[in-house]
Amino acid sequence: MDKLKYFKNLDGLRALAALGVLIAHFFDDERLLHLPSLVKIAQIGNSGVSLFFVLSGFVITRILLNTVNEKRYFINFYGRRTLRIFPLYYFSLLCYNFAPLLLNIVTSIDVSKQWYHYLYLQNFARTFLWDHEGPGHFWSLAVEEHFYLIWPGLVFLANTKNKNRLLFFSVLILFIAFILRYIMLSDGYNINVFTFTRIDQLALGCILAILENKGILDKMKPKVFLFIMAISVVFVAFSSKLGMFYLDLVKYNAYGFLYFGLIGYCIVSKPNVLFNRFLTFAPVQFLGKISYGLYIWHVLVMLLLEHYVKSFGMMIDFSVMVVFTIILSSLSYYLLESKFLLLKKYFK
Repeated sequence: MDKLKYFKNLDGLRALAALGVLIAHFFDDERLLHLPSLVKIAQIGNSGVSLFFVLSGFVITRILLNTVNEKRYFINFYGRRTLRIFPLYYFSLLCYNFAPLLLNIVTSIDVSKQWYHYLYLQNFARTFLWDHEGPGHFWSLAVEEHFYLIWPGLVFLANTKNKNRLLFFSVLILFIAFILRYIMLSDGYNINVFTFTRIDQLALGCILAILENKGILDKMKPKVFLFIMAISVVFVAFSSKLGMFYLDLVKYNAYGFLYFGLIGYCIVSKPNVLFNRFLTFAPVQFLGKISYGLYIWHVLVMLLLEHYVKSFGMMIDFSVMVVFTIILSSLSYYLLESKFLLLKKYFK
């Protein structure tokens, strides 16, 4: 097992992804009813989830490729993922499910409708309209968890010296997800949160990790990824003009390739490039470190502020929401998450 290079700038990208989601969830139709064009701009922030997916595909695959021949390959991977994901996830789930009741924001809850979230099946429930309750934005955490369950075994089965088999599987997933989106959209399903219609963005990150593992990424120039980003921006703009059916069909390809290019650019470009310097700026790095908490807690913060704090104007309200989300995420990181992260030493 070789020592993997740590890309600090990717933590900065996590911060941007989380902030994008915060913007999209705050500046919704209700707040910007009189400014529909701004709603469309703000909702671009939802693509931060796509950035998270491509990042996860890249980071997880490069770890798996580097450890696949180790004796404790599965134990170490699942041990470390459990310590990273489960403590905050289940603690926050209890908070979301019971804090509104304890604070008299709601008068009753139906525990029988919450179990999907505890089994990471909330995105299945949303897709197939099963009766459920729980934080809506947790769907993306279910997608990632399903990826963590599937991908280590696939990497293990595809483990060959040149990694072409894994590359084939990753490319195949791109086509399968696209075909499945077409079939499900034709049948009237919502494909936005379903694991197997969003997994192609994770697969793009996997492809990037395979290129790095094969030494190809080191030979590529930043302008290659700038070109991919430019084409993807045109693709995103073009898809926004399509009808809802074809928009839902292709927009995840568009954003997936955009962030494939962005991550590739950050990796192959020099550290002193302006954008990389911004991503490694200390405050941005800190936000990247607590980005999991930012994503988890911001909706609960918005709910509490709406009920207990008087509005001082949209921009001030947004600033207050961001500040309180950062505070709560910092507390959860240092008081909860970091305690479990220390236990990762048993799963090196």
